Amino acid sequence: MFRILFLILIVTGSIAFAQTEENIESRETPKAVKVDEFEKATNGNVKMRMDTFYVELNNNPAAQGFIINYGNAKEIFKREKQIRNSITFRRHDDSRITLVRGGEREAIKTVFWLVPPGAEPPTP
Repeated sequence: MFRILFLILIVTGSIAFAQTEENIESRETPKAVKVDEFEKATNGNVKMRMDTFYVELNNNPAAQGFIINYGNAKEIFKREKQIRNSITFRRHDDSRITLVRGGEREAIKTVFWLVPPGAEPPTP
């Protein structure tokens, strides 16, 4: 199980890092990078995804994390609670994350964005 988590961390880290490096090399305006996207998830799964997201944030210390949640108000509230509990449990820096309510959808959906300095934040 830990090997799988470690591999997921490495793969997602290298993808986001490669995209960020591409922006720096091309001297373009930085752009937000979608790091992860998921729908239904257990508390453990949300914690794992948050750990992976914080690895990305730690690899990009100047970047800000945006988490957009879509669904009905009850589902969004529940997902935000899962995210906050994960941050508290792992003692992550909550100032690096901005939670955004994306609006109504049939099913819950969460999207993680890495926003480098100078990039436009993602909009729902």
